[in-house]
Amino acid sequence: MKFEARRPAYSGVLEEIKELQVPLEDLLHYFPAFVGDMTLNRYLTLYELYKRTVELSGHIAEVGVYKGAGSIFFAKLINIFEPMSLTMVHGFDWFKGNMPNEDESKLMPAGGYQASHDDLIRLIRVQGLANTLKIHNLDATKEFGNFFTENRHLVFKLVFLDAGVYGVVKHCIENFIDRIVPNGILIFDQFAHELAPGETAAIMELLGAQKIERLSWSWMPNAFIVKK
Repeated sequence: MKFEARRPAYSGVLEEIKELQVPLEDLLHYFPAFVGDMTLNRYLTLYELYKRTVELSGHIAEVGVYKGAGSIFFAKLINIFEPMSLTMVHGFDWFKGNMPNEDESKLMPAGGYQASHDDLIRLIRVQGLANTLKIHNLDATKEFGNFFTENRHLVFKLVFLDAGVYGVVKHCIENFIDRIVPNGILIFDQFAHELAPGETAAIMELLGAQKIERLSWSWMPNAFIVKK
């Protein structure tokens, strides 16, 4: 809510851009001319944290893939900075949207952030990223145990939790923390955020004794832990 006052001006910019009828090709090739500074800030944050792990061995994970922007961004960073490595991105989502508990449902609607699994797979395929990015359609509150039993080789240097609800964040921490390599990074999207108290509760319950850091210039993701 801290930035709520920015919304009217941002909406006005969107309307002006729509009226310009900018060709899709221009939107793709010249995206910095159109994207908002807060959106750009988000991807610079992910880039900065990725760069801190680029020399580490291990894979990258995102939980809460939604339309794939984060996972695809990481895959393209790998293609740029680690073209000869075995590093892969593993994206996890169940593509049914949020399922908040009773307390959280007062703040976020059930089913929000629901996206198409098939559309995402197609987007990955047409960009030639299928060998770098794997999407796993599963319930993060129930299926990680079996997943990691079947994929014992997976360890991670960077894990991005973009889920926001207590049950998912808790199960993710429990299942990923021992699979993050030393000096690897666990990123949280909405720590201490008024609309995601469940995420904060899970982090403090399981990792409250850890040093929880942030980049001074970043708005979201807004917290991370370096694995010791």
